Amino acid sequence: MKPSLVIDRIFIRAGHFVSILFLIVVCISFFEVVMRYVFNAPTLWVHETTSFLVSLAMLFGGVACYADEKHIAMTFISDSFPPKLRWFSALFVEMCTLVFSLMMTYGAYCSARDAFFSPFGTFRMQTSGSALDLPYPALNKGFFFATCVMLVFLVILHLLRHLLSYHEMTHQRDLEKDNANA
Repeated sequence: MKPSLVIDRIFIRAGHFVSILFLIVVCISFFEVVMRYVFNAPTLWVHETTSFLVSLAMLFGGVACYADEKHIAMTFISDSFPPKLRWFSALFVEMCTLVFSLMMTYGAYCSARDAFFSPFGTFRMQTSGSALDLPYPALNKGFFFATCVMLVFLVILHLLRHLLSYHEMTHQRDLEKDNANA
């Protein structure tokens, strides 16, 4: 198996593991319902915690979907192209994805930097400002930056794999011509 496919599988398996966060959110939400409506003792921490966990799962879920190539792709136009034009259109899409993911990573870096450091450069995590004042916003922005870096890594990996597939495509086309002439 190609190393790039092994790396994709690692991200996909990690995505399956991270999806357990949704089960944890359901359990915590059930706990909140029981505490609020059975014991008349609502919690302070459930809403913030579930929002945080869902955001982490959704962020990494996007990376896992890209690794598994299960993201939304409207290929009905490019499927009608001849193979060489289809290859170049896929290259264009991969290049646009790389530019987008690099810009998103830069924005996520700026947001995470501001969430972890004061304007004077001292370490201080941005907090929620609620009664608990948890550092979920800073952690969320840090995780968003980390998933953006993962996405850039995967996009570069997929782009390189696509560039290496050009030789395979032209070789396959030559074989088809030879079989047609025989």
